[in-house]
Amino acid sequence: MRLLLAGCFALGLAAAPPPDPTECVACHDTIDLAKFRTRTHGKLGCVTCHTAITTLPHPEKMPAPQCVRCHDHEGQDYGNSVHGVARKQGKDHAPSCMTCHGHAHDVVPKNHPDSKVARKNMDATCGKCHDQEHLKKLSTRLPKRASRMDLKKMPGK
Repeated sequence: MRLLLAGCFALGLAAAPPPDPTECVACHDTIDLAKFRTRTHGKLGCVTCHTAITTLPHPEKMPAPQCVRCHDHEGQDYGNSVHGVARKQGKDHAPSCMTCHGHAHDVVPKNHPDSKVARKNMDATCGKCHDQEHLKKLSTRLPKRASRMDLKKMPGK
């Protein structure tokens, strides 16, 4: 047992620390680090979401971050929604987290005026895919799950 603990401790010491975000933006220069740090995910390190990064430089092709790693409940709601079911059926045009919430680097709380899912912005966000007639129908027939997400009060266009 002592040998096992000593081995784990030695491996922990040998592991390189995760890269600092300033190291990441040296290559990913389209990310405004100062702005990112004011956003919802701005206090997280890059590898919190980009878990496949173990060394720098990292491979060019990387798997997309999985929002459900931290947002499990929301992921379950999405999976049971019409959009989530469509994705499971292989309909790649169905919206993902990023389609409605925006890029994870830009996400702000839903009560922030710049949030894509703020009540006042829902018409524009949903209107990227749905026409006015469909939005009006949705605003009167959304399920309880959607009303819990403040979508029931979504105005028609």
